[in-house]
Amino acid sequence: MFRGPGIGGLLLPALLCFGLLCPQPAETENILAIFSYTFGSSYLLITPFLKHLVQRGHQLTVISSVKEMPHIEGVHHIRVQKLDMLTQILLDCDYDVEITKWMEAQFVSEYFYNCSKFVLEDPAVQELLHNASAQYSMVILEASHTDALYGFSQHFNAPLVGIAAYGSAWNIDFLVGNSAPSVYEPMSALGYSPGHSLMEKWHNLIFITEERLVERFIYLPAQIDLYKQHFPGVSASIHELRRKFSLILINQHFSMGRVRSNVPNIVEVAGMHLAEPTEPLNDELKKILDEAKHGVVYFSMGLQVVDKWLPPGMINTMLAAFQQLKQQVVLKINDPAMVNNSRNVYARSWLPQREILNHPNVKVFITHGGLLSSIEAVHYAVPQLSLPLFYDQFQNTKRMEQMGVARRMDIMNLSAEEVVLVIEDLVNNASYKENARCLSQRFRDQPMSAMETAIWWTEYILRHKGADHMRIAEQEMSLMQYYNVDVVSVLFGRIGLSVIIMLFLGWKLVSLATRNLEYRFNVPMVR
Repeated sequence: MFRGPGIGGLLLPALLCFGLLCPQPAETENILAIFSYTFGSSYLLITPFLKHLVQRGHQLTVISSVKEMPHIEGVHHIRVQKLDMLTQILLDCDYDVEITKWMEAQFVSEYFYNCSKFVLEDPAVQELLHNASAQYSMVILEASHTDALYGFSQHFNAPLVGIAAYGSAWNIDFLVGNSAPSVYEPMSALGYSPGHSLMEKWHNLIFITEERLVERFIYLPAQIDLYKQHFPGVSASIHELRRKFSLILINQHFSMGRVRSNVPNIVEVAGMHLAEPTEPLNDELKKILDEAKHGVVYFSMGLQVVDKWLPPGMINTMLAAFQQLKQQVVLKINDPAMVNNSRNVYARSWLPQREILNHPNVKVFITHGGLLSSIEAVHYAVPQLSLPLFYDQFQNTKRMEQMGVARRMDIMNLSAEEVVLVIEDLVNNASYKENARCLSQRFRDQPMSAMETAIWWTEYILRHKGADHMRIAEQEMSLMQYYNVDVVSVLFGRIGLSVIIMLFLGWKLVSLATRNLEYRFNVPMVR
């Protein structure tokens, strides 16, 4: 009689498979994580990552703000109160004046200087730095803009792992020696053009050069001063530490229109925050979504954008447009009382965004184009109406437009009539939803989830004691190679040689024509 494999025969392959896909760490390690973020959206990305490291048995010490970073069971938290003070200063600022790129650079430089300064001067952090028994196998931090904090890696003699919460740009490329840094990815979009003509490329090259000068002469000097002040005993300079990242996890994925040639120690983990369980819909909101006969338009400008930063009258313009729609509108707004009980608008100061986007009746997501919101819209296949305001939002929106899943409007020049027309186009033109479905399928079709990928590579660095073999050694890539100067030299050398030959031939032709005229007319020419 034929006998099945039995419980043991079925269980063993399953356990082997699980072990192969999710290898257990050889041993648990002490990890120091430092995040000087002052707004909640970045913590949405890193919190589930840190939770999974704890679940894997690692011992974590996390330095962060007080309010924005949630408590994680099993983590030793060091809370820096002054980071919350910096948050309040930013919230109290008015951003209604037009600023230049250099003014913006000065503001950003001062902001990140204070982020690093407040962390390093915190009494609990100072106690940690002076604790001779403290030992860590890894230091994890935001990859860019807080260079003084790289000193923790040198102080504890631990590998440095970065998280690029806002995706990658030329400055991230530089940290890992990624060759041929792209002129298409600046840190700031102020004045940047995404065109591909020769003149636009030259303009963008100048644009990136400006950013490099800003970093070199405005941003870095202050960070270097902090580094020297708080890590006086370290041997490596801050410039050396900037090239010693063992791994950088970047919050992007090639399926979202950002194809790049990455060195091994850059790993794409867009969607890592989706591993966090979602907040459920309350009964009232669920009923509204379920019964929306003509579908739902969801409006949210993200966690970080407060209403007073929006252009004057913008909210009233959007409300006037919503009143003309037959769709139900779900609106996240700081002051829900502004809505005045509109017939088709449900407004709250906080909403479970992922559960809303996952509802089949949601037709359009009106967004600021923030990276996490863009990733969630892609994941749940929802067409977008983007109203970008700052930094990476313009590039995120441009990529969504190019893939046919979004429309963009200028937030400074909105009219209710135009908003209605764009929303109706997104709802009624089936191509947007179809493109969104295809994009979602490509984004989801990965061998491991983003979180599994992030954890695997983080533990790979731990297992291999920094994994120096993944990094491009400085001596293996010369300055000429890094900037492709050799290729450019050959290109311009050929162009220059061609110009010289053409000038020589032109001179010979002119000389020949001159002699011919002298011979035919017997008139001496002035030479």
